[in-house]
Amino acid sequence: FSQRVAAMQEQQLKLSRTELEMATGKRMLSAADNPADALRALQLGEGIEQTRQYQDNVDAAVSRLNLEEGTLAGAVDLLQRIRELAVQSLNASLGPADLRAIEVEVRENLDGLLQVANSQDANGEYLFSGYQGNSPAFSHDGSGNYTYNGDQGQRHLQISPTRQLAIGDHGARVFLGLPSSGGGVGSAFDMVHDFADALAAGAPASGTLDDIDAAMERILAVRTEVGSRLNAAEDQRALNDSVSLLMEQDRSALKDRDYTEAVSRFNQQLLALQASQQLFAKAQGLSLFNYLG
Repeated sequence: FSQRVAAMQEQQLKLSRTELEMATGKRMLSAADNPADALRALQLGEGIEQTRQYQDNVDAAVSRLNLEEGTLAGAVDLLQRIRELAVQSLNASLGPADLRAIEVEVRENLDGLLQVANSQDANGEYLFSGYQGNSPAFSHDGSGNYTYNGDQGQRHLQISPTRQLAIGDHGARVFLGLPSSGGGVGSAFDMVHDFADALAAGAPASGTLDDIDAAMERILAVRTEVGSRLNAAEDQRALNDSVSLLMEQDRSALKDRDYTEAVSRFNQQLLALQASQQLFAKAQGLSLFNYLG
């Protein structure tokens, strides 16, 4: 009698566990079920969360780089217009009034270039100030002197366990250290300001074209690098997605229950329980006490 009761209870426990696995969709209901697999599943879960953080960093990097790329494009557009004005100013038929009109537009574009160089991101940080993101990258004293207020820092974000990506460029690299047609080096602002002063004096020089070309060449080179970083970020995003998917599949194989197998096992256990119950019912009828009295 005790053996039959124990057999039925064992079958009922197996059946109840299978029902719980089917209800929760989990193969491991607790770490005690399989400590090694539970540890591996925990490690995979941590890896998945870490990869999600890398993907958040990729998103932030792409957003910042897209902003920088658009800002640099705006700077190139301004310089291109200034170059057109420089070519126009070299027309010998232009009089003082014409040169004065060109000067006004050049100075307006110079102000625009300064504003572009002091662009901010969504958090209010200046794009080209290096690590000094709370300070405008460039300032102007109103007398033609332009000062860089940032540093040489370049910010990076971790986008994979082994890879960091630069998400910005400091202003000195973008706008300063340009070779001047008059000798030495200067900034994009100095060159445009000198051009405006030459227009005011009625003596524009052809060297201005070389200066503006040098400024545009520098900015376009940086813009090309930004485009390469954007491509790298998108490639890493795809790679992170693949790694995350593989970890999800591995974790699922460790923790999640195969419903087809569980249903088949449930049916087998149910039959075994029914058979055990039938045997117990027959065994009850074999008691000697049924024949005494």
